[in-house]
Amino acid sequence: MSKIRIVTEETGPIKTNCYLLYDEVKKEAALFDVGGEINQILSIIEREQLAVKYLFCTHMHFDHVLGLEDIRELFPEAKLVYNESEEAVLKSLGPFARMFGFKSKSIGKCDIFVKDEDTFNVGDIEIKAILSPGHTPGSICFYFDDYLISGDVLFNRGIGRTDLPGGDYDTLFQSVMGLYELPDETKVYPGHGPITYIGNEKLENPFISIDDI
Repeated sequence: MSKIRIVTEETGPIKTNCYLLYDEVKKEAALFDVGGEINQILSIIEREQLAVKYLFCTHMHFDHVLGLEDIRELFPEAKLVYNESEEAVLKSLGPFARMFGFKSKSIGKCDIFVKDEDTFNVGDIEIKAILSPGHTPGSICFYFDDYLISGDVLFNRGIGRTDLPGGDYDTLFQSVMGLYELPDETKVYPGHGPITYIGNEKLENPFISIDDI
């Protein structure tokens, strides 16, 4: 039986949340949104002797991928995973980063183009992909047990911006409404800021709530 551990480390120029998920028994792990240096997480990986199987990207904005080049060198066997629609976002990675005053890095070739409802196993943890476009065309959320890694789709009392290339509010609205169908006790780990719960967001999110149905 799996024993789930989730570790958060703020990374990069816009304080992006990078998440380490691992099965404490099977010692398999995955990383989500490596937006910069993750020294604390790397210490845990070394201490726990974890095998990193996947590098998941919720989307390809620069602040979520700036650390991937170094991490791929450290864990060459780990599979890079994102949605194919994010290839267009990736093409603008350099100019977008420079617009914010940062230099982009190469992330290399994608190993797995994830699709809606694809599943992945990390030890005994089964992770389900939920295609959630709107912030970007190929934004993906990842759901397992009663946890959701939501990227920049859903925040604690917030939603992802839609004024960047590829963003669309109506599409994001539908994506968030889809997430609201998850159990209320689902713990949400967003791309930025503190954790929240689906039930709380349904009732108290000032941008999209169940009152908007």
